[in-house]
Parts: sequence; C-alpha cells; structure tokens
Amino acid sequence: MKIKKMIIKLLEFLIHKYFIFFLKSFIYLKGSKNNLKQRTNQNSIAVINTFDQAGGAANLAFALTEEIMDLLDAKYFVKYKNSNKPWIEKIIDFKSTVFSDLLVKEAKKSGWIEFNGLDALNLLKNNFYQTAKIVHLHNLHGDFFSPALFPYLLKNKKTIWTIHDEAFITGHCSCTLGCEKWKMGCGNCPDLSIYPPILKDKTKEVLKLKKKWIQQMNPTVITPSYWLEQRVRIAYPALKNIKTIPNGIDTTIFHPKNKIESKKALNFPLDKKLILFVAEFATNNPFKGGSILRKIIQENTNKNIVFITVGGKNESSFENHLTFPFISNREELANLYNACDVLLYPTQADNSPLVVLEAMACGTPVIASKLGGIPEIITNKEDGFLITNYENKKEFIDILHAYLNLPREKIEMIEFNAAQKIKNDFSLTKMVASYLKLYKDVIA
Repeated sequence: MKIKKMIIKLLEFLIHKYFIFFLKSFIYLKGSKNNLKQRTNQNSIAVINTFDQAGGAANLAFALTEEIMDLLDAKYFVKYKNSNKPWIEKIIDFKSTVFSDLLVKEAKKSGWIEFNGLDALNLLKNNFYQTAKIVHLHNLHGDFFSPALFPYLLKNKKTIWTIHDEAFITGHCSCTLGCEKWKMGCGNCPDLSIYPPILKDKTKEVLKLKKKWIQQMNPTVITPSYWLEQRVRIAYPALKNIKTIPNGIDTTIFHPKNKIESKKALNFPLDKKLILFVAEFATNNPFKGGSILRKIIQENTNKNIVFITVGGKNESSFENHLTFPFISNREELANLYNACDVLLYPTQADNSPLVVLEAMACGTPVIASKLGGIPEIITNKEDGFLITNYENKKEFIDILHAYLNLPREKIEMIEFNAAQKIKNDFSLTKMVASYLKLYKDVIA
C-alpha cells in the first residue's frame, strides 16, 4: 500500500510539472486505437453542446437541430441529456483509470481546468460522428471536450463553432466583466473565482495553447452579436471565417397575448404592475445583476408594484415579491412574459440574451443594461430602454417608474414595437435559414 501511494505521489508530481505532455500522450494513446474514418456522409452534421436543454446555448442548439432534421442528417451530442429525443445522444462518461483520475485532479487544482474534459474521446467510437461532414460546436466548457482533443476529433472535419460567451477569447473565464487582459494574451488574472473557477493562474499558458489548436483547425466562427464578433476578430486575427448570425426564437410560442387574460390564468393581481426578472439562480446570479435587483426589491415601497423572479428558490419574505423556480416549458414561460408589464434586466455581463428576445416577442418591453449585444436588440425608448450606468440601481428605478407612468397609448406603442422587432429580425425561422445557407456553403 505504501509503494502504491508513493507511485501515485510521484505521478502527481510529474503530472503537475508536465501536465500538457502527459495529457497529449494520454489522448494520443487512447485515440490512436480509433482513427476517424476518411469516408464521410456529405449531408451529415454532428452538433455538440454540454447540455441538450439547459441555458441559452443548449436551447438554441436544440431548436436549430430540431428544425434541420428533415433537411439534413443531423445528430445532437451532449454530455448531459435531459430530454428523450432519439436524435440526441449522450457522450458516455470517459472510462476512469488511476492515470485519468490524476489528470482530472491536477487540471482542477493547477489552473488547467479547461483541458480537463476527455469524455469526448468516445466520439471516436461513434459511427455517425466518424462519417459526419460537419461538426457544429456550441458551448464546450463542462469538463468533456478539452481543446487538446481538437487535433484528434476535428481532423478531416469541416468545423463550425457558435460562440455563446467570451470563454473562446480568454484563458479562463466565460465573461470578462470589463477585464481587457485577453487582448494581451491573459496572465496575472484579476479574478480566478469567475466561472469556471480555478485555483492557480495558468491563464496565459492556457490561452496560448487554445489559440494554437483553434487556429490549426481553422473553424467557421459564428457569433450571435456584432459586439462579440469584433472581440473574436481582435483575439484571432488569423481567423478569416467569422460572421454574425443573430439568435432566433420561436415566435409561434413567444408572441403577444391579452395581458389581462394572462394575469387571470396565473392568478396574478389585476390591479398591480408586475415587474419580471428571469435568470438562472434568480437574484443570486451575480452576472445578471441579481444583487442590484435584490436591492430594488428590498427598497420598494410602492404597494402597486409586484416583483416576480424566475430561476431560483423561494428566496424572499417580502410581501410584493413572488418567486418561481426554473421554468423549462416554453409555453408556460411565454404565458408568464405576457402576464407581466415589463422585464427588468440589470445584467452585468451578456452577449445576446434569450430572455430579452423572449420578453420582447411577447410584447413585454425590457429595461436592460447597455452592454454586450443588447443594444443590437433594443432601440432605446422605441421598443425598450437601455441603462448606461448599469451598476447603479437608481437609474433602473427611475426609468422603471418613468415607463410605468407613461400614457397608455405610448406604452402600447412600445409593446407593439418590441414584438415586431423580434418577429422581423430575431425569429427562429430567420436564424435557421441563415444556418442552412451556411451548412450548404460549407458542404459545397
């Protein structure tokens, strides 16, 4: 037993010192037994994401794959499967060994967490993946698709990568929160606790290797906003195939309904103004401005205003605050949007949030932070409101009260404009058409 412990300690020391060398050797040994087939199915697409339906990236990948099923041969590969769709396939967890366990352990404690995921090596044994012409990547952070796998899993593939956050351009975090160090290659990270958290600063080394492997595979990069497209162009000047395809939502589900009837259906008070906030973990989400909204709720003295938060636990004892857990059913969510008077969204980090698109599509105007790709969705004072000083709750409160006190005719015009904006520019139909053209161009 002592000898075994000594051997493990020695391995830990060596892996800590030569992590990438051991990782690449391990991947090569596992992957060399299952080389990708050269024969390809010209019309087949392998879509890859961490989850099948949980969060904006997963929901978009799910909706897109579902829409193209009848036109192209597609399969959706995920690490975590929650639905029962036959065209979604779970990537089996990587077979554990002492050596692979040590690699995972080392990745988590030494700052190499982004290279932790080896589960995707199982794709080498999947017949559909082996013969797929196109691999369409979405969110990969989630411990299953290490960038070190790119040379092995994406060889002989046409790769499209839709970027949903800033992890693509950084050496650690999924959102930069104003930090500009990614432009210089990261290093000396100011906040190692940002998701996904790391214990040791290896951001410079991680970003250097990630950029090397990404540039070697030369993917077609898609961003949902021009804001993120410009950041990708700065980070990867060698990549030429970069374009924006705006996110799209299903306007047959998210569309305006009678507000009074929607309130009645949910047993909401008819004589109150309902202010909605939707985010994972609700007011405990620091990236979406949860702390700002919590202060607004706590300081609210207007008995005619009720705040409704979705995505967290029963987190409030305030009389004018209703809480709901995460709502996965889109029809239920659409009914909730329709029942509310305005969506308050004091986000501190965002790209092209679906919650803003969904609310506007239902004719519920949004008061949101002026950051990321949000100004590409909302036209200030026409179909919603943009807050420049988005770290200050006072501006949100002032704009909220000003909006609620507008004449009814003005409010109806803003509601109409919001719904029309999404129907015309951000529909699922329009997004799918753009991706179909992209797929056909890549196949051709």
